[in-house]
Order: sequence, then structure tokens, then C-alpha cells
Amino acid sequence: MARTPLTSDQANSTLAHLADMPVSAVWKGYGTTIFLELGNLSSKDHRRGCQGEVTIYISWDWRVEKGNRVMFGSSNSNPEIADGITTLVGLTVNGTTIQGIVPELLIEFSNEARLQSAAMSTNKSEWNVSLPGNIWISCTDGIVYMNDGSGVAISDEDEALLQHADMTAQRWGIPIAPAPAGRCEQCVHMIRIDGSGHLLDFGVCTSADSPLDGRVINVASQCAVFSQRYT
Repeated sequence: MARTPLTSDQANSTLAHLADMPVSAVWKGYGTTIFLELGNLSSKDHRRGCQGEVTIYISWDWRVEKGNRVMFGSSNSNPEIADGITTLVGLTVNGTTIQGIVPELLIEFSNEARLQSAAMSTNKSEWNVSLPGNIWISCTDGIVYMNDGSGVAISDEDEALLQHADMTAQRWGIPIAPAPAGRCEQCVHMIRIDGSGHLLDFGVCTSADSPLDGRVINVASQCAVFSQRYT
């Protein structure tokens, strides 16, 4: 399929079909990139899970807002982003539209939260929506296109970094659960690793009383020395 420029009205007409679709999975790519999987999930190989009927990809800058408050966004730390996007799973898409002279993607959810792309770099406004039939609505350098998704794939450099994170996670092993206490991700003594990919599943224990002190631990690990994180 040739890359065909679209007006915002033309793109919005196509994106209107996303209304009422459930958010089945959300995952974080390299850097601040996030992916939303809508509808039924398939068994296709995907970095953080299965692929949905529709995939929404937002690179560079974005934020999730509700009312007059920014809940979290691309300027948060990687662990905060990873935690924040999980709150979108299970919501329903109320609407998806392209707005602004610089075309930005706005996704409205059933809980009144909104995901808004927000380009902050010169000639960078990058988001993509993958639709059934290998049809993509994409924005690159301020122009909205319909295409077949060629050129949208993750770069070789980013793929190498994610593969490194996967291999590191495998080497560090499975969660440790020596006692039925709270998960390490809920413990005040765990410091999350600020990385990408599966590195976000790990942190470092800083409790002097714990046998895990100074060790890399999985967020699902447990320890008899547990102190609930403040909320």
C-alpha cells in the first residue's frame, strides 16, 4: 500500500471504529514508547504480551490526564510509567481523534481519563494506529498518513537494547519467595531499576535487616522483613 496523506477528518472517520473497544493489554517499549492492545488478543509474538486486533503506538512525548490533572506521562521515570499504564487495562475506548494543527492523537477512556500525544521535539510527532487488514494510520513529521506499516518497526538499536534486557532478566532468575509476606514491589525498602523492557521487573533491596539487602530482586519476590510502602 502506498503511503497516502490524510486530512484529520478522513483519519477521524476511520478511527471512529475504535469506540467501545476494550484495552486488553498495555506495554512499555524502549525509552518512553508505549503500546496499547485493543480487542481480542492473539498468540502472535509481542514484546510484552500478545497482539490485539488494534495496536496503538505512541513514541516521544505523551501524558495521561483526568479532569484538570496529569496522572502520569513520558517525563515520569520508567518504573512510574510501567506502573501507570497498567491502570488503563480493562478500560473501554470512548473515542479516538486527531486534534490540533500539529496532529496529536487523543484517546478518551470509559473512566474519563485521556491519553494525549504531545510532541516536544522539532519535526517529531510520532504515533501509529495499526488496524485490521494491515492498515496503519500514522503521523510522522506532522503529516498523517494511511499506509501498510512499513518503516514503523522498532529500530535495530532499540531491539538490541530490549533483547539485552530480556537476557539480563533471564540471568537474574525467578522471584524469591522464602516467606508469605508482601511483594517486594510493595515494600518501602525496594528501589526500582529505571530501565526498559524486562529490567522494569527488578529492583534493589535496601533493608539492612533483610537477607536480600544489596541484591537485585524481582518485584514479585517476598521477604520476612517487609515494610509496606507509603501510599
